[in-house]
Amino acid sequence: MSEQKRLVFGYVGILVGIVVMVLGSVVVHMAQAPEVDELGRELYTFMPRNWVIATAAQSVALGGVLLAMAGMWFAHIHLRTLTWSRAMLGALLFSALMLILFGVIPNEYLTLTQSTLEWSGQKIFVTLPTWLMLGNEVSISYAALKDMLLQGYVVTMLIGIPVLMWQIQERSKKNKNTPPPAPVSNYGRPLRVERASTNGGG
Repeated sequence: MSEQKRLVFGYVGILVGIVVMVLGSVVVHMAQAPEVDELGRELYTFMPRNWVIATAAQSVALGGVLLAMAGMWFAHIHLRTLTWSRAMLGALLFSALMLILFGVIPNEYLTLTQSTLEWSGQKIFVTLPTWLMLGNEVSISYAALKDMLLQGYVVTMLIGIPVLMWQIQERSKKNKNTPPPAPVSNYGRPLRVERASTNGGG
């Protein structure tokens, strides 16, 4: 793929990602807005208020952000010679991605489960069979379920991200070891490059 096509695809991804992010954010705002304003006027009567729509819109907005970041990476970093500016841009994108994965997503998850769904320690998620617990009654609350899901997500990310980075690095090493393609002329025929030999005189 030529550099021009790579730039076009990258900037199209950035533009589409921004549009999707804005649309998702607008839907989130309308789904979480009060039904009436301070003057008693109804707001967004066409939009139902529930956490399912708000969470789905948040996911769409997050997908738009990730698409825009991927477009930026594809346009300016992918298969390009690494320079200081590209390394800085790559570090910025990676830091933003880690902030989203370990900051934004857990925060929104805790906000949903604690505030909206009210997963507290008083709500029982499941009671384990007494025969399995040696005659003792053991229950798992929604608060414990919330913490288990969050910790499982964090552990998965902490393991999965380094493994993925290692695989990408190993793949790039293999690509560097492959011989470069033979040069061709403007007419499509292979060029024969001959190195001039120098003979040292005595």
